[in-house]
This record gives sequence, structure tokens and C-alpha cells, in this order.
Amino acid sequence: MELHDLIGYLVHRTDVKMTNYFTKRLKPFEVTPEQWGIISVLCKHEGTTQKELAAAIDKDQTTVARMIQSMEKKEIIQKRNNAQDKRSQNLYLTEKGHEIKNKILPVVMEAHQNVTSNLSEQEIQYLKELLNKLWDTKY
Repeated sequence: MELHDLIGYLVHRTDVKMTNYFTKRLKPFEVTPEQWGIISVLCKHEGTTQKELAAAIDKDQTTVARMIQSMEKKEIIQKRNNAQDKRSQNLYLTEKGHEIKNKILPVVMEAHQNVTSNLSEQEIQYLKELLNKLWDTKY
């Protein structure tokens, strides 16, 4: 089997190219693609916990803790004590975090349009279905 016949290679190659492109597009905002993922989740789910956030972006909690700490220093997110569980904290976007989200969203939308410009809407939907099937495969 040739390298270019391997799905894992093709997915990885595409991921690297898209991540590099997205990183360049976000650089002026001093936000990484991973941090954008956190901003996006917190925008829709204000008050989520670190554990819930880690599951939502598919990262381990130690990595997420470091990311949160970095974003707190940049005043993008803030922690608040969880009223029901004193061991837990809820995460929220700050005013600055919301401002960054509003500035970045058009860039994200444009980047999405660029990377999918060779695909029809039907192909985009089918690609999502296929990638989710690969994700759901037990191995």
C-alpha cells in the first residue's frame, strides 16, 4: 500500500496544512487555534468546568489547565468558584474575551470558506459525516 493511499496519512497531512494556515490567520490576534477552540466553547457554554471543557475540545485536563492559565494572564477568560462544588471552578469569557471572539469570528468564517472552497455544500456535509465515522470507530 502506498503512503498516499493511507487515510491516516491523508488526514494528518490535511490537518497540518489547515492548522498552519489557521495559525497564521489568528497570529495578529495573539490567539492560537487551540485557544480559539476554548473561546468558541465558552461563548456557547459560559460557566463550563475545566473537565467539561477538556472533553469538549478533546484535550487532557493538564493541557487545558495550562491553556486556561495562559488565557487568564491575557485576560481572555476568568474562573469563578462553583457554588455547588467548592473543588470546581466555572470558566467564563471576560469582556476582552468577547471582544476578541467578535474580531476573530469573521476571520474564522473566511478561513473556513477558503479551506472548503473546492467542495460543494453536499461534499462538506459528507466529509463531516465521514470524519465523524472515523472518530467514532473503536480502535
